[in-house]
Amino acid sequence: MFPASRTKTIIIAVLLVFCLVWPVSADELNDAIRRQQEILQQQSRAAGQLNNLTIKAQQTEKQIMQLTQQISAAEKDLEKKEKAYAEAQENVRIIKEVVEQKQKELEGRQETLRKRVRAIYEDGQVSYLEVLFQSTDISDFLSRVEYLSCLVENDQAILADIRRQKQELDDKQVQLIAKMEEAEKLRNEAEALKQYLASTKAKKEIALAENKKDQEELLIQIEKLEKDAKELEGKIRELQKQNKGINGSITVWPTPGYQYITSTFGYRIHPITRKQSLHTGIDIGAPNRAKIVAAGNGIVIFSGWYGAYGNAVIIDHGNGLSTLYGHMSSRAVSYGQEVVPGQVIGYVGSTGWSTGPHLHFEVRKDGVPTSPLAYY
Repeated sequence: MFPASRTKTIIIAVLLVFCLVWPVSADELNDAIRRQQEILQQQSRAAGQLNNLTIKAQQTEKQIMQLTQQISAAEKDLEKKEKAYAEAQENVRIIKEVVEQKQKELEGRQETLRKRVRAIYEDGQVSYLEVLFQSTDISDFLSRVEYLSCLVENDQAILADIRRQKQELDDKQVQLIAKMEEAEKLRNEAEALKQYLASTKAKKEIALAENKKDQEELLIQIEKLEKDAKELEGKIRELQKQNKGINGSITVWPTPGYQYITSTFGYRIHPITRKQSLHTGIDIGAPNRAKIVAAGNGIVIFSGWYGAYGNAVIIDHGNGLSTLYGHMSSRAVSYGQEVVPGQVIGYVGSTGWSTGPHLHFEVRKDGVPTSPLAYY
């Protein structure tokens, strides 16, 4: 945007030129130009806000996509940890059953040993007499006594082995319980991560929805501002029709050496607003800083920032015919300057509502957009 002092100077210059060249009401023309500039400034601010919202929305959409991928990975990780926890629980359940069985075996063996020891030591004399009377001789008697002793020793050995096995099982059970607790901890952490990611994604989706709503409101505002600007533009052109000092025509292609058209004249989906609208000119693909020349002789009636057009130049060729050159990186002519066909008036850029370096070229007849290709 121009500084206030420069804008004032331009408006004064506009009035002086119009007073000299066009026999129209200076006050009326000045008021129309002033109101158009105000609208264009509002449009530029709204476009900037929309651009910021669009960038933020793209970032949020990317974050949501990343979160979706992270949630998917977290779900798979949680599934593995739940499976590991379930396996650990099953292993603990099995080892507990084995330990219980071993405990019962140990208790049974201990009871058998107690009975045998009680029978030998508490009723030892009777038992030995029975053994004596049942023996055929002294040798048989000694063998029977030794046999009884061996039974007791064998029971003790079996009991010791069972105790050892149970201790090993107890140790293994402790290890398995520790693994199960660790598996449960990992499972809980995975579940917490999944819930956190899902919660974060939900918040991002709400923010994105609010962003989209704000964009829609801005688009409505921008469309109204564009409509108001076009109406004022038409009024200005009506006021300029009284000029009879120019009798130009369109004879020169505006971008020497570059004729590839990236977007034609007519209705299309706007690359910024994403809505169907009239494309009032043609877009010519050309590299940044490529030369832009006047399409015919005439007078520069605008050179400056023109809202969505960015840096722009408008040339009045007389008889209601005008051309507009938009999205320039810089301008080489000023307001009120006379130009001839092929004269450099600026350079290709990507200012205003633009998705890349190109020239937006318009031809208007009595302020109404018409296809530029009809003149070549």
